[in-house]
Amino acid sequence: MKIKPNIPSILTKKIPNSYRLGVDGWSFPHNKLEETLEDGTRKLLTLDVSISPNNFVAQVNQGDSNGLTERVNQSYSAICPNNCPGCFEKGDVRNYLLSFDDVKDYLEQATELGLESVKFLGPGELITNPDLFNILDFLQERNIKIGIFTKGGILGDDELAQKYQGVSSEELVKRICDYNITRVLIDCRSFDSEEANNMTHSLSRNYAQARNRAIELLTQNGMNADLYCQRMSLQTNPVTPQNIDNILEIFIWGTERNIPVCVTPTMVSGMGHCLVEESKQPEFQEKLIQLYTNIYVYLIDRGVMTLPQLQEEGVSTYAGTAPCNQLSCGMYIRKDGVVQACPGNDAKEFIIADDIRTKPLKEIWMQSRNYALGPRFNNRCVKDGYSIPTRLYDEVLRRVELKSHS
Repeated sequence: MKIKPNIPSILTKKIPNSYRLGVDGWSFPHNKLEETLEDGTRKLLTLDVSISPNNFVAQVNQGDSNGLTERVNQSYSAICPNNCPGCFEKGDVRNYLLSFDDVKDYLEQATELGLESVKFLGPGELITNPDLFNILDFLQERNIKIGIFTKGGILGDDELAQKYQGVSSEELVKRICDYNITRVLIDCRSFDSEEANNMTHSLSRNYAQARNRAIELLTQNGMNADLYCQRMSLQTNPVTPQNIDNILEIFIWGTERNIPVCVTPTMVSGMGHCLVEESKQPEFQEKLIQLYTNIYVYLIDRGVMTLPQLQEEGVSTYAGTAPCNQLSCGMYIRKDGVVQACPGNDAKEFIIADDIRTKPLKEIWMQSRNYALGPRFNNRCVKDGYSIPTRLYDEVLRRVELKSHS
């Protein structure tokens, strides 16, 4: 049964000319990408980071390094109430885990390099971390925006909110939203309750219901109120053969409520590798290209963007939102200190540093393939060439142009 969050539409009138879809702090404009430090070094504007709870770090780091991956897997359920089959964050652990103090040190270094935003990618849910509000305080003091990926179950389930943070879900959401640096990136892969529950395998007794309530609470706290500073997003990723037919409906629903919707296929990392094979199938790739096409046709028809604007900017990796440029202005620091070009691919060629503890962050940044890209506005990432088809960007634009001229 499809049950949507009870949220009224906001964009009921003509779309303002300067309106854009995209969570504040995720992508950056041309002029920001070109900014440099006094010594000429291009700024490191964003980081994807893993922040492990201290007790989790202690449990995993106690013992021989050969058993790190096994100990992470054994302890993971304590920090995550979900068991998603394609979790990109679960994978081989190469080094001892970073502590919160370690991460703070690298964020301090990054601040000196121009850091403006981070995205929390794991392990587990930041909402389960006993140091949640200490982490947010630390970032607030430095004016670093944080995008928090979450399945949303805890934010809409009083029992889970009480278990992990000792407050009701309503109070928990309010406290998180009261920080002006927070951006909440909440899972929404299907409005169908049974499908949503099966995709997430959450401890919440009715995950879909809790997630919908979380989305409602976020909007009640104004996270979608500002047309020019969008502080929440619906995450439909990973787009798979199981949910691809749901995505356009979710995208339109979110857009009409000033909630950007992130659309992209599976990560080629962690357990996400198990989803790659089905993304190689020609039928799925054709449906994916047509989905992106339909999204852009809708946006142009609705007045959210124009065809010339799309032609100038190019198709985004995250269909319909501002082009992704995190590869050219950021990096990903994993829980084990490995530094990847981005979270989307953990193959050897995407590893920038085997352990962040061996070099200063500035040196890692300046020697990275990301830095060598220069201030590229649209990265047009293809990961492995399958999860995002190599022809997607040009083919989507071609189809949109044909539709617009017909």
